Amino acid sequence: MNKLITIYVLNKKQNSSLFILSILSIILLLLRVKITHSIYLLFLLWNLFLALIPYSISSYIKFDFSIKRSNLKNLIYLIIWLLFIPNTFYLITDFVHLHHNNLLQYIFDFTLLSSFTIAGFYFGILSIHDIHKLVKSIYSRRVSNAFIISISYLCAFGIYLGRILRFNSWDIVSNPSNLFYSILDCLFEIETIIFTLSFGSLILISYSITYQLTLKNKLHEKY
Repeated sequence: MNKLITIYVLNKKQNSSLFILSILSIILLLLRVKITHSIYLLFLLWNLFLALIPYSISSYIKFDFSIKRSNLKNLIYLIIWLLFIPNTFYLITDFVHLHHNNLLQYIFDFTLLSSFTIAGFYFGILSIHDIHKLVKSIYSRRVSNAFIISISYLCAFGIYLGRILRFNSWDIVSNPSNLFYSILDCLFEIETIIFTLSFGSLILISYSITYQLTLKNKLHEKY
């Protein structure tokens, strides 16, 4: 019972921060629509929604796992989570839409895209952290570390599939054969490798820094 209460309290704090950050991003976007009379960046709402999906799944798995450690339902949810987790970090690639001759417009759009990117990264880091804790509770530290490294670079490869090859998470169901052959074609291309290593390292470093800060905060609270 104490463990469930702790999970609830931590989730409540995280959800409050994510809610505030998401609302701030949405307000900035709606303000842009109001000022420019353009819906050009309105797709950011959809991208933010896609970033919410893996966080919701990992939060549910974490809560359900504390009650029943392992079942088929959680395994299915974990597979779905793996398919959607790249969407949280994908938002950083939306900076490709940043192009304006007007300096004020450029600064505003940069701030807007940054807010959505930070929100997406926050969803992703917290979501991976939830699953990381579950992996650590079952397997060794070495396995859990390997899991984080693998997830980071798989996310980066997923971003490549989405931004460069223009696939999305739904294509695993709606267009699996084309997705599969496209993956085989690009897997060992230099562009794919550089993109995956670069973004994967960024995700891994971001998570590692956040994880270390979390550990330090826990130690300070303990003592």
